[in-house]
Amino acid sequence: MKTWNQALLLKQIWNLLTDHSLWVQWCKKYLIRKHSFWNLPSAGYHSWSWRQILLLRNVALQHLVYVCGKGDSFSLWYDPWFHGNSIHALYGHRVIYDAGMQGTELVQSVIANGQWNWPVNSPQLLDIHQRVQDIPISSAMDQIFWERQGKLFSSKAAWSSIRVPAPAVGWARMVWHHTRIPKQAFYLWLSILGALKTRDKLFLLGIVPSACCSFNCGEDESIAHLFFACPFSQSTWKAVLGMCNIYRQPLPWQQEIQWMEGHARGKKFPQTLRKLAFGATVYHIWMERNRRSFKNRFLPQGKIIQKIQGEVAAKLLSIEPAMAQIDENHHSLGCNWGMFG
Repeated sequence: MKTWNQALLLKQIWNLLTDHSLWVQWCKKYLIRKHSFWNLPSAGYHSWSWRQILLLRNVALQHLVYVCGKGDSFSLWYDPWFHGNSIHALYGHRVIYDAGMQGTELVQSVIANGQWNWPVNSPQLLDIHQRVQDIPISSAMDQIFWERQGKLFSSKAAWSSIRVPAPAVGWARMVWHHTRIPKQAFYLWLSILGALKTRDKLFLLGIVPSACCSFNCGEDESIAHLFFACPFSQSTWKAVLGMCNIYRQPLPWQQEIQWMEGHARGKKFPQTLRKLAFGATVYHIWMERNRRSFKNRFLPQGKIIQKIQGEVAAKLLSIEPAMAQIDENHHSLGCNWGMFG
C-alpha cells in the first residue's frame, strides 16, 4: 500500500511538470511561486501531502527523461535536462554568477542559430559547454517522458518501477482469481497477511478494554483464533465446507490456507466454488465480529450462512463458464448452494 501511495504521489509530480489543470496552476501560484519545483526546500510549514511530494523528487528524477527541443520550457539551471540532472545540482550556484545570469533563464537563452552558445569564462562553464554538445537541439517542443523517450507516465508503470519485487506466494491465485468478489478478496488478503486489526492488537494499543473474543468463547481474539479456532467461526466454516461437499473438521488457520491452495487450484466449478466460499466466509465472519464489537448488534449464525450462500450463488450464476460446467457430477453442489429451484 505504501508503494502504491508513492506511485500516486509520483502522478502528482508528473502533473505538476506536464499538466495545466486548475490544481497545477494553484500549486505553481501559491506553493512554487517564482521558484523551481526541483529546488524547493522540503522543510517548513507544508501540508503532509505536499511534503511527501517534495520528498519523492529524487525518486522521480531516477525515472524522468527530459528531452530538449527549442528549450523554451525547461529552466536552464534547475530542470534535470542535463544528462538527467540539473546544472545547479551538479555545479552549484556559483556557475550562475560566473555566467552573468539571474537564475531564471530558460534553456533557449544559451541556444543561438540552432547551436549551443554557452559562455565559457570559467572552468565549470567550459565543462558544461563540452558536455552539452551531445544533447541535440531541434525545433520541436520540450518534452518529458517516463523511463524512456516516447513513454508517458502511468500509475501502474510507476508502481512497477519503484516497488521491491517479492517472491510469489502460493495463495495469490486463490485470492485474486478472475471470479472473485472484490471486497471479499480484499479482506481475505488482509487476513492471510495477518493485517486485520483483531482485538489482541487493539488491546495493546489501548483502543479496547479487553482482548476477549467478540463471540464470547472466553479466548483472546487473534487471526488464528478467529479463523477458525473460535467455536462460532469453526462451526460456520464447517457448515460452508459441507455445502462444498467437503466433510472434515476445520484446520488451524495456516493449515487451512495451505489446504485451500492445493484444493482450490484451477478454474473448474468445484475449485471456483471453494475459492468464493472461503473468501465469503472470512468476510462475513469479520463483518459479524465488527458488528458485535462496535455496534452491539449481531446476526444469528444461520443468517450469516445464508448471506454466504446467497452471495456465492449469485456470483456463480453470473459466470457463464462456471455454470456450463454444472453437470450431473456437480448437481449436488448447485443444489447445496440454492442455485437450482
